[in-house]
Amino acid sequence: MACYNERDRECVDAGKLMKFKRPKMVDLADEIAGGRYVPGFLLEAAERWLGLHALNVAHEHIDDDWDAGSKENFFRLACRYLNLNYDVEGLENIPADGPCVIVSNHPHGMSDGLMFGDVVMQRRGDIRIVVNEFLRCVRGMRPYEITVDVYGGEAAKRANMAGMREMLHWLKEGHCLLVFPSGSAATFSPKDGHVVDDPWQQNIAALVLKTGAVVVPMHISGRTGIFFQVVSMVSRSLRANFLPREILRDGRMRHVIRLGTPILPATYAGMDSDRMNAYMRLRAMLLQYHLPLINSSRKKSPRRVMQPIASAESPEALRAEIAALPPGCLCYTSENTPLCVYAARAEQIPLLMREIGVQRERTYRCVGEGSGLERDIDRWDAHYTHLIMWDAKVGCLAGAYRMGRTDEILKEHGVKGIYNSSFFHFHPQFLQMISQGLEMGRAFVTPEYQRQAASLDTLWMGIGRFLNKNRQYKYLYGTVSISPEYSIASQALMYTYLRQSCMDMKLSREIRALHPPTNLDLRSEDVRLIPRALPDVRALSTMVSELEGGTGIPVLLKQYLRLGGKMVSFGVDEDFGGTLDCFVVVELAKTPERARRRYRGKEYVEDSSSVLSRDEMS
Repeated sequence: MACYNERDRECVDAGKLMKFKRPKMVDLADEIAGGRYVPGFLLEAAERWLGLHALNVAHEHIDDDWDAGSKENFFRLACRYLNLNYDVEGLENIPADGPCVIVSNHPHGMSDGLMFGDVVMQRRGDIRIVVNEFLRCVRGMRPYEITVDVYGGEAAKRANMAGMREMLHWLKEGHCLLVFPSGSAATFSPKDGHVVDDPWQQNIAALVLKTGAVVVPMHISGRTGIFFQVVSMVSRSLRANFLPREILRDGRMRHVIRLGTPILPATYAGMDSDRMNAYMRLRAMLLQYHLPLINSSRKKSPRRVMQPIASAESPEALRAEIAALPPGCLCYTSENTPLCVYAARAEQIPLLMREIGVQRERTYRCVGEGSGLERDIDRWDAHYTHLIMWDAKVGCLAGAYRMGRTDEILKEHGVKGIYNSSFFHFHPQFLQMISQGLEMGRAFVTPEYQRQAASLDTLWMGIGRFLNKNRQYKYLYGTVSISPEYSIASQALMYTYLRQSCMDMKLSREIRALHPPTNLDLRSEDVRLIPRALPDVRALSTMVSELEGGTGIPVLLKQYLRLGGKMVSFGVDEDFGGTLDCFVVVELAKTPERARRRYRGKEYVEDSSSVLSRDEMS
């Protein structure tokens, strides 16, 4: 994170004694009726209180610097002489050339525009910043601005069409446009209980869609002071007069500015302006969640001691153990891939269990998870069924899944025999339902096979065939982990989306997480954007991929959602790297027909046809 404009405040304070050699940027005597008849000391006191004096002094210093031959741009000088200090992150996300629209929240007012310009000018000089009529008095900004009027009503809207045409022309020439789509500084929202950006104007989204410009989201930390918020509640038009006063306040703090990864035209192809508007705003607001960890249950704990991973088992011994399995253990094989799937109890595969423990731990550590032991083996492995994906050509373990036959587990071990009972409390009604289900967990595909598209698909082919042999099971349930390797912003986005769009509210009352995530929700105004910005899981994965530099939502989570899975609870597993666990239930009778036919195969199709024939005969 780069730091800019750390300056001594004496440059502004020195203006108390200076005489202006040029017309003031804002002369209060010209702005109020009869101002020329008001005593000078009163005007000066008012200018100081309103913050106009600081602006006038800063502009005088800027003109002096230019007269002395300075080549520094207006924004850099303005930030220097107004003591606007900030840290910036993600500057490299601004493309060096080509049409680009940078959109930002608007927490402060005038300070935002000055810092905004200073940041972007470090990357490219062909910028125009969209400002309101109030800033026409800032002489140094005129070469960079496109002016609109956010306070003038219907007449101003018609006049602003000229500004829109200028923006359109600027982008079509391949330049960079800086915009605060809210049009005015953020204000207190009684509905949300805190300061919130005004609604973003859809005409900016329409402009992006029309020009195909790259969009770079930006977020500026902070907010205006209480006095400004009170004035805003009294009169939104009157508050413009107090914006200069806020600059004095902004000069007493350090700001954090973040630029996110670009939103490319391929991402927003097919969006309308309403969805694009919500998408841009959500991307910008998510940048604020890069600050402190917002999940208080996941504060930094003492670093775990990670044991060295155990050595792999002998390939010859593993091949011999696979060959010795009864024919009924083979669930799935295909002519198109050397991968095949077996299902076996732990006592049938002692060597393979040790290898599964090694490969589990190795795979999970690659994504910031893992038990920290030399082998990821626990007490539940002994009474669970293990689905093994085996590469028959190479002769090695490619992946595995752990399946708990809940009816047998409850009968032999009670509820404590269910792995997830260590993290969730199950109500009796929920236990009754899942007694007809398989608990799914500890899934992995080894790193060597993760790039093969057929790997996860092959595992699910095996699950489908296993279900064909065990038709008493009506549900699949278990947890899907969201790795702590994901940024806090992505974790919060996925958590909020899943709760909002994929939750079974009835079942969620019958299960309780023992260690629920805390404070992982997005802010209320950001939550309201999700239905418009992210209408489906594909859109969610696209946004997560943008936030994570190419990594979308977890593949297994996507698979369960594709099967119609519903979220019922969320927990945090501190012993497994602090992962966010999403408890999901899949009702097999409600999975999409296309998925059932794919994963359960010809046997399922023939069985379905015979049932249909019997129904027709009756």
